[in-house]
Amino acid sequence: MAGDSSTTDQIFMNDLKKEFMETVAQNMVDMNLLIAENKLDEIEKIAHDIKGTAGIFGLDEGTEIARELNYAAKNRDVEKTKELIDKLAAYMKAHGIV
Repeated sequence: MAGDSSTTDQIFMNDLKKEFMETVAQNMVDMNLLIAENKLDEIEKIAHDIKGTAGIFGLDEGTEIARELNYAAKNRDVEKTKELIDKLAAYMKAHGIV
């Protein structure tokens, strides 16, 4: 029965990763719109969510970039926030997430 559990776990992780990829792709679009509107509070929330989820998939550097982005948005540093949105997008693209 252990094989069945392992297969089920893999299917679950694949589904979870697919959902994460779709969510992050939309998050990147949303953050680019939000930064143009100077809505840093919303960017802070999105970055917090990405930070919490990226590590599950071994995206440690993505987790760190999202942590920095969360901090920059929280501290109302618009230029740093823009820079980190771009950095996070490039990282996620390089890792096949978006």
